[in-house]
Amino acid sequence: MMQKFMTLYKLKNSNMKSLFSLMVLLAGSFTVFSNLQAQSISDELEIQAFTRNFLVAYNAQDLAGLQKMYTEYAVRIDADGKETTGADQIADYFSKQFINNNTTLLLKPSGIVWSDAEHAFVARGTYEIFGNTHVYDIKIHESGAYFNTMIKEKDEWKIGKTVLAPLVKVVVYHKVKDFTEWKWAFKMGQPMRFSAGELSSEIGVLRDDPTTAYVISEWISLERFQAYFANPDLAKAMQEAGVIGKPTVMVLDGE
Repeated sequence: MMQKFMTLYKLKNSNMKSLFSLMVLLAGSFTVFSNLQAQSISDELEIQAFTRNFLVAYNAQDLAGLQKMYTEYAVRIDADGKETTGADQIADYFSKQFINNNTTLLLKPSGIVWSDAEHAFVARGTYEIFGNTHVYDIKIHESGAYFNTMIKEKDEWKIGKTVLAPLVKVVVYHKVKDFTEWKWAFKMGQPMRFSAGELSSEIGVLRDDPTTAYVISEWISLERFQAYFANPDLAKAMQEAGVIGKPTVMVLDGE
């Protein structure tokens, strides 16, 4: 495979050299996967299946099923900081929600990371709840980021802690020499962004200006994005990827 890569390398011009340097720089970002501390593919698949089952149970208003998905002393922290402790109390919280509201839950997992602080895997992503109240038919629409600390008990995954947080959405745009080469470099940097706290991203170019690329991304917090964007290695990587000039950054307010 190395011979094929070197053959391809010889066919490229100086732009390819800079992209190769970028690849070497970003290779270090793949250490995020080593931080999963012996996470196997089966672990990841099982947690993904768990998330799908949670979604089904919630939307079916299966309280017994939901309660079994939490450890006995699990903790749930809402986006406003309200804390609920115990699987039975969390199930009671859901029960009241189902009595008062008719809602649908959507989950968009972004990945799994190892948390040294929690000594466990943390499954994270975004959520959206929409529907209406049973009384007065008031519309409900909430969204944010979720972080589930996953614990395996008797070969079954359960949630030991759930933290909900507001989403931070950021738009970055800048000029590029070649969008195709920049797009390749951007994809190579996904593990580094994920490790830094990115939840999702989409990219493209302006319709009337194909030399202006944009990134719309969601982050765990504004502080995590700012720390990532201030990294001098990122500035070097962007330059090698063909970014021209200083990027423009806009933090969106969903209110």
